[in-house]
Amino acid sequence: MDRDEKDILKVYMVDACVKVANSYGCSDAVGVLRGTLFLADRPISMDELVEETGYSKSTVSANMSTLERRGLARRVVIPGDKRYHYIPVTDPDSLKKELIISMRQEMQVIIAAMNRTEEDLRSGEHVSEAALDRIDRARRFYMQTDLLLDLISRYNTEGLIELLQRGFERKKSQ
Repeated sequence: MDRDEKDILKVYMVDACVKVANSYGCSDAVGVLRGTLFLADRPISMDELVEETGYSKSTVSANMSTLERRGLARRVVIPGDKRYHYIPVTDPDSLKKELIISMRQEMQVIIAAMNRTEEDLRSGEHVSEAALDRIDRARRFYMQTDLLLDLISRYNTEGLIELLQRGFERKKSQ
C-alpha cells in the first residue's frame, strides 16, 4: 500500500475509531491505536505504534492495555522477536463475547445497587411506594436485559444471525 493510499484510509478509519473510543469514555489515543491496528497488514510492534502515532511508549502501552482489556486488540508472539506485537480482534464471536461480558458486569452492578437501595429504603421509617415501584421497574428492565445477554451468549454469531433471520422471516410471512 503506497503512502497516499494509507493516508486516505487512515483519515477515515482513525477518525471513526476515535469517535467510537470517545463514545465509550476512552481517550483519542485508544481510537488512534485501534485505527492504526486495523490498517496494519501484519502484526505491529509497540515501537512501530509509537513511530506511527507519535505517542510516547507509556501512552501506547497504557492504551494498548485498554484495547486488550476491552477485547479489541490481541498481543501476539512473532518467533525470534522479543517485542510485543499487536493485531486487531476482528472475529465477531470474540468481540461479541467481550461486549457481553462488559455489559453483563454493568447489569450486575446496577442490579446490586438497586437491591441495596431498596433494602435501605425499606429499613427507614418513611418509604414511598412510588420509589419502590420505580426501583422494581428498573430492576426488571436490567434483569431482562441480563437474561437477553445470557441467551445471546449461548450462540455463536452465525447461529444467532441465522436464528434471528428465521424469526424475522417467519414473523414477516404471518
